[in-house]
Amino acid sequence: MTIVIPLIFALAGSVANISDGSTSLDTRIADADGSLNLLAENLSNDTRSFAGTNSNMAGDTTTASQSVGRTRTVVPSITSFSATPQTHFLIGGDVYQIETAGKSYSITSPDPQTLRFEVRKGDNWAAGGDGSYCDRSEIQNESTGVKTSWGAVIPPSTPIGIDYQFMLEANGTNGSFVNTQNRLNGWFVVGQMHNDDIASAVATSPPFALQMDGDHLQVVARYALPGGNPSNSSSALHMLTLWTDPKSIQTDVYNDINVQAYFSNSGGGYLQVSINGNQVVNYQGPLGYGQGTYWEYGIYRSTATETAAANYRNLTITLGSSTPVSSR
Repeated sequence: MTIVIPLIFALAGSVANISDGSTSLDTRIADADGSLNLLAENLSNDTRSFAGTNSNMAGDTTTASQSVGRTRTVVPSITSFSATPQTHFLIGGDVYQIETAGKSYSITSPDPQTLRFEVRKGDNWAAGGDGSYCDRSEIQNESTGVKTSWGAVIPPSTPIGIDYQFMLEANGTNGSFVNTQNRLNGWFVVGQMHNDDIASAVATSPPFALQMDGDHLQVVARYALPGGNPSNSSSALHMLTLWTDPKSIQTDVYNDINVQAYFSNSGGGYLQVSINGNQVVNYQGPLGYGQGTYWEYGIYRSTATETAAANYRNLTITLGSSTPVSSR
């Protein structure tokens, strides 16, 4: 994520430096009218304190005449938004594709940090490929990782961090969440790391997903050892239910989701999930199918009669460290 901080104190031709403690983040020369922007990139935490100095051409250094020491929250903005299926928009610097039924309610952006997804019975992906057995309103990340002809995949054995806030809207009486889909009769996914099924040459279920089991939030993972067939009918596929919230989800309240994952089916895999600051999953072991993965926000469920809606905001993906990928 890139933060733009205007330094309006600079004199024309002077040099401005922005730093985080002892670490210099950027240096710029003011233009003729004395204005410039500093781009503080590759930030490793959600908040940072910044300080600025200003040097003239004689080498004299002063602090800012207008304070730039502050704490800023790294919040990716949604830009170039379009609700049309198969079109693309940006979250921070990351490209996402719309995968919805193309209804007026399927996906909206109430504000520059928030996406709202809604599904109703029969809402198949307008681009095709969905059967009558499912309802979908999702977005697919198409820029994080290694570029492909159809998007991008994160190679296996890459540290991945995912941070966002998630809220389900009430659709039942007394503020309840009604969901007839559960582990016995279907699925209701609210965030998934999708496998590269083209590389696998078979259709698969997500090697990691947050989902609803009735009205309970749940974390599941899957793997197939090297050489194993990861398709759903295969005996080589291992399904792990790593956590189920014993309480019914509270509707209309945002939950902070943090995921740290390392997909490897040959050793060293791990998955850590924290919700509202509490770690609920700390799994170490095989994870995934040995192929690349890509992330999808939104709702994907086995078809149901009830309408369901979810809101997501402050969406960030990181690779290799805690540095937001959108700082590329």
